[in-house]
Amino acid sequence: MTPSFSSSMGADLLDVTTPRHSLLSGRFKQSFAYIALQTRMPGIMSQIIMTLFSNKARLQQIHGSEVDKDFHIIIESIERLKRELLRDRNFQLFHGNEPDKAEWNAFISELPRPKRSFFRASWLHSECYLYRRISSFFENSKCLKDFDYFQDLKQEDLIVSNKAISCLTLATRGLMKDFKSFSRLMRINLWSNHFEIQLSSFIFESPQDHSNIDVLAQVADLDRRVLVDESQMVWDCLLKAKGEHIIVDYICDNGGFELFTDLLFIEYLVDQELATQVRMHVKAIPWYISDVMKHDIEWTIKYLKDSKEEHVSLLGKKLESLMESERIVIAPISHFWTGPQSYFVMVDSNFELYRMLSQAQLAIFKGDLNYRKLLGDYIWDSTEEFITCLRGFRPTNMCAMRNVKCEVICGLPEGTADHLMRTDPTWMISGYYGVIQYTDSLKCKCEAQLSLCSLHSKII
Repeated sequence: MTPSFSSSMGADLLDVTTPRHSLLSGRFKQSFAYIALQTRMPGIMSQIIMTLFSNKARLQQIHGSEVDKDFHIIIESIERLKRELLRDRNFQLFHGNEPDKAEWNAFISELPRPKRSFFRASWLHSECYLYRRISSFFENSKCLKDFDYFQDLKQEDLIVSNKAISCLTLATRGLMKDFKSFSRLMRINLWSNHFEIQLSSFIFESPQDHSNIDVLAQVADLDRRVLVDESQMVWDCLLKAKGEHIIVDYICDNGGFELFTDLLFIEYLVDQELATQVRMHVKAIPWYISDVMKHDIEWTIKYLKDSKEEHVSLLGKKLESLMESERIVIAPISHFWTGPQSYFVMVDSNFELYRMLSQAQLAIFKGDLNYRKLLGDYIWDSTEEFITCLRGFRPTNMCAMRNVKCEVICGLPEGTADHLMRTDPTWMISGYYGVIQYTDSLKCKCEAQLSLCSLHSKII
């Protein structure tokens, strides 16, 4: 039975949807943030415990009986954290071996006191704190410091997608350097986060169709669900790049099948000389169930290489070669990506990372969490311009690709949000709609490129 909230906390919650021009927060009981904190996060914590038990025999073989003590401490810590969440306790400072301990403790200490508990804080802060705290339990253990408790889920997501992997590999061989091929790959990449089941189950009429068919066009009439498609602007941005070294920064989202489609898109960028190097930015710790870590990329490429299907194996070998020649690289690991901050503070809190992004021709931000951090987990007017909602964060030309899974959105045509609310009330959390949004780094005319825009104040 799920524990109920303490009576002292219940009076602080409001039985309303998240008001416009507010931060997402579990304080609003009709919001997806409330549902996620009340039911989804406790479920994820229980799932981590189950993963530990399912791997116990293997881990005992590796570490011996010493691992049993780690099991006991970690499981007890996760259960305690779950109780703290459901009782809306305050965030606690970190006191272990976490490499980003100082940054997290400074952030928590600077939060206003009413916004330091799980349901009264910004949803982004609460979620990030929970995932970071869970990771700290493992980091401070003796035997399980490097155990990725989400690894099995990420790998299974790729393994069950074998049919889609085979079909998409064939369908993307020999693509031309043209906008049609580019935009098709972007749409496949966009929808891979949500429609991998449909892509996996698609049955071709005959083997000879495999190399020519537009796979995405055969799946569920998805293009009408792209609410904003600025892929032409992304294409134009890459075409007009000048210089011998054209960098694209790719801020990854999920592992599994989505990572496979990331690699297909990245392969196209370097093959067609739209980029001389793509830098993949991954997470430093297990994050949001399925987010990509360095070892996920390495495992995925090996999995493709080991495929019994020759065309898939050749793709894996090609990707390995592109990594060896540094046409594709894994960017230096940064804990900023697993911090609680919105991206508009990067120039102040992690200037080296900001400067790295500013060297690129384009930065592509994948997924819902990156989108929330770009927009600050804030309920903007749905028609507000993308550049406005970034609040000065513009290290380079930027593209955001995202399935809509929460109430944070901007840049929609007038009337779109109202129409969707009438016809599909769950449109903001279902993941059935997507956006591909772009902004040029020079669109906001500020005097100094590396200073924050003064047009829009920060929202606390």
